[in-house]
Amino acid sequence: MPTIHKRNIIGYVFLFLLTEAILLFYLYQTGKQFFRITPDGQLYFNIAENFVKGNGMINTVRKEDIIVPPLFSIFLVPFAFFHSAKLFILFQYVVYGFNGVLLAFLGEQLFHRFKSGMAAGLLYAVHPVLLLNGPQYLLTETLFITFILLILYSILRFIRDEKKTKWLITSVALLSASLLFRPHLMYVFLLLGLLWLLYWRTKKLRAATILAFLIPVVCLAANGLHNWSLHGKFVLLENYSGQNLYIANNPHTKVAFFATTIVDQFVEPEYFSYSRLSLSEKSELLKEKAVHYMLSYPGETIKRLVLKTGLFFQGIDALDWMTLFISIAGIIWSLWKEKKMRLEILFLILFILGFAVLTSLGLLVGGQRYRVPIIPVYLLFGGYFLSSLLPRQLFRGK
Repeated sequence: MPTIHKRNIIGYVFLFLLTEAILLFYLYQTGKQFFRITPDGQLYFNIAENFVKGNGMINTVRKEDIIVPPLFSIFLVPFAFFHSAKLFILFQYVVYGFNGVLLAFLGEQLFHRFKSGMAAGLLYAVHPVLLLNGPQYLLTETLFITFILLILYSILRFIRDEKKTKWLITSVALLSASLLFRPHLMYVFLLLGLLWLLYWRTKKLRAATILAFLIPVVCLAANGLHNWSLHGKFVLLENYSGQNLYIANNPHTKVAFFATTIVDQFVEPEYFSYSRLSLSEKSELLKEKAVHYMLSYPGETIKRLVLKTGLFFQGIDALDWMTLFISIAGIIWSLWKEKKMRLEILFLILFILGFAVLTSLGLLVGGQRYRVPIIPVYLLFGGYFLSSLLPRQLFRGK
């Protein structure tokens, strides 16, 4: 277990308080609500309320029988018991500040520099997209960032520690849990599998440790059976991604930010003829159409994917662009200077690109909400680059 210097603890407490202060000042200055329950947030909280009432994890606020990954609603259950969504949002405010500290700690562990972590944490505190899509919303982003940072810390320990079996199991378990929260990190199992293969070939892992990868299989199967018993359908995680994939990949789609109010600008007219189908049936049918279109027009699909990946990283203001360019500079600088850490750096680059590309394959929304979870990851490199420009005496730490 890494030791934390007393001076570093003071720095982390300062960072936590500063992060919270900047967020509150931003919300006050912009006149934004401190507590906001979006339609998606209402859905998740309604599922938690139904669970508390003994009705199971079902929704009764939308006409469609929508199935979502269960873990976020499970987090909401204690707050639903007290009928207080605002209390959960208050909890998210604390988690938001904790995420800044966790990012700083991860940056310190990654680059062996306290000031690298603190610089990353400060970038997190002022990042406009994170402030815009922060804990004031009853949504998954804040806790999902916590998941991502814990997963990255676990994988970092897996790469560096001699006791690899322990950290492999921890990483796989955290990743599996994240799928039940949001399914966006499925691709990371491939990256983790490549690391397993590397360490197995170099005799640092036993072949039997491959069994750790059964954890997500068991989790997904159990959730599928739960959905079958509750909804009459074997759904592993959710029943709407096929619909989203089609809206993002059909002859009439656009390379633009999506909103439900302009869905007619993204789909063929026949899309509206499927309204009588159940959401699961419609999503499955539309997924087949989307996959068929992408395979039939690979050139168009790749072109659109490249353009949408650019849209994914498009800044909302000058500060957003600045942090992105600083982070890119940090990636280049770290590859040149930190030759002993190239495996960790390469993993993080693939982690960022995988998230960006797979998200861009689907729908993107205004305000860059879907970029939020990956921003702290590339800010690790932004913090590293900024710390390389700072005097050695500053943020000396341990």
